[in-house]
Amino acid sequence: MPARIQALFVTPAIAFARLGGSTVPVDCYKWVDVEEPRYDGETTLAPDWTLAVEPDASIRPFMPDAVVFRDGERIRPVAPFFEVWARLGEDGSDPGTWSETPLTPALMQAEGLAPTALTLQVSAFNRKAARRTGNPALAFGTFAPVIVTADDHTRTPIAATSPPGTPVPMIPLDRSIAMGSVQWMRSVPQPTDRAWSQAVDIEVMRFRYWPAPGAFYGPPQAAAAAPAQGRPAPAVRPENAFLDANAGWFNVGADLGRSSSPGDTYDVVDQRTPEGRVGPSLGVVDDTCEVHFSVVLTTSIERSLDARAVAFVGPPDFAPDRRPFLSVADEINDRCGDAATRNAAMDEGQLDRWVEDLFERIYETVSLFNVDLYRAVGTRPNRAAELPQDADHRRDEDIDDGQRPLPDYAMGGQDRLRDPDRKIPAATPPNPLPLSEHARARHRNLSDLQNLEDLAARAPGRIREIVREPFQVEPFETSNVSSMRMPPFMRQSNALPLTVAAWQHDLLMRWVAKTEARRAGRPAMAGLALAPGAPRPLSASAASRRHAVLARLDAAGRRP
Repeated sequence: MPARIQALFVTPAIAFARLGGSTVPVDCYKWVDVEEPRYDGETTLAPDWTLAVEPDASIRPFMPDAVVFRDGERIRPVAPFFEVWARLGEDGSDPGTWSETPLTPALMQAEGLAPTALTLQVSAFNRKAARRTGNPALAFGTFAPVIVTADDHTRTPIAATSPPGTPVPMIPLDRSIAMGSVQWMRSVPQPTDRAWSQAVDIEVMRFRYWPAPGAFYGPPQAAAAAPAQGRPAPAVRPENAFLDANAGWFNVGADLGRSSSPGDTYDVVDQRTPEGRVGPSLGVVDDTCEVHFSVVLTTSIERSLDARAVAFVGPPDFAPDRRPFLSVADEINDRCGDAATRNAAMDEGQLDRWVEDLFERIYETVSLFNVDLYRAVGTRPNRAAELPQDADHRRDEDIDDGQRPLPDYAMGGQDRLRDPDRKIPAATPPNPLPLSEHARARHRNLSDLQNLEDLAARAPGRIREIVREPFQVEPFETSNVSSMRMPPFMRQSNALPLTVAAWQHDLLMRWVAKTEARRAGRPAMAGLALAPGAPRPLSASAASRRHAVLARLDAAGRRP
């Protein structure tokens, strides 16, 4: 019995699109470790094979000379491609025996299927205002999916409206908000003699999602400046000020409840209330959204196959060469399969490399932060990071010797989690951001595994104490109040303190226990001075950096 199409899947199953006003999307790039000391982080960007869409909707792979993120004032969007693949097998066979192959016009034709048998159904929604107010009528999107057959290669717009039948729709009945567009690419025969032939398949059935430009919409009131209310410029352009102010989002009071946190993520009439609360909503929405794709292959009147994918549409990535220490992949790994078994399978060498990579990612995240600003924001009324009076959180003395204000706040001189041997000075003109500078220098140091091992050996229990456990919220913490447990001042989607994933925490604590046991009794570094004894070899990354420095000095003729 011949094998035939038994199932479909779309790859990638999850993608991220990014808004941008340019008509040219960002070229493809990848993260690489250049291991050169002139780079501030561990990661940089390198161009990769990119797909250019031709006027007839076929694609042309090319290798960019550089990665470009702007065209003048306009930011280039990220517009992901999605490929449709098939699983082949005999009827009634075990799915474990099925093979995976790209879905192509030739494969469909072999089963007697025309291009019209393959359709794409698209649904896109923005529910920010609905979530904050608890009013589902303020959601907007495609309340009937956009449907495109695979023989239609034009770009099909995605227009969002308010829910049908809403008494006072936020989006008037004769208007809509653009949420991007979708397009089936034209499949062409795959060559075998091109430089990209092994890397890119141009014959597979694929579609592309083009995100919206990144526009804001609001009622007419949002198109006017209000200097007295802290809004020196209009919040939206006049042509986008068509939302109905009576729909329920405009002028909603400051007491929106916990679902509105953090309050500085939506436009308000006046944020400078005496109590420190945000003011009523200005009624502004944007064109970010969540897009669901359903690919349906109708093989007969009685039989159809479907596969799904999703795109999350967000703002531009203003630091694309900085890897986050907690990613969507990390969150999925925490919930997919048996994480404990996966962790246990990691040997000692793999664990060392994983921990060093984690702390490199932590440093790359910290390098973006103005920690001084985060702490300053935390000192406002109702947003204080003041520590409890008990001895578990406060020390009696100020380890900063009174140089910095608010010593009884998180990261202040009386914070018991602070290392008493590391004083942080007050802000000065040469160093206006001492906390940020301290955080970057400290985490840059710890991104080298040898220095991290020294910390674990010199201060047993320190890493366990300072790193927040998964989903840990201390009794005094709220959506606005934070301790300095790592990572400090960062928030989850529920506005409570962010933490690493459970599997990450388990691996880190396993490494800490192993390192403390292995280094017990061995001399550790104290500052820059090595304790007596045979010198220890450099870690792989430290040796690589030293080699890069010496090579650069040799090339410049500056090495003695």
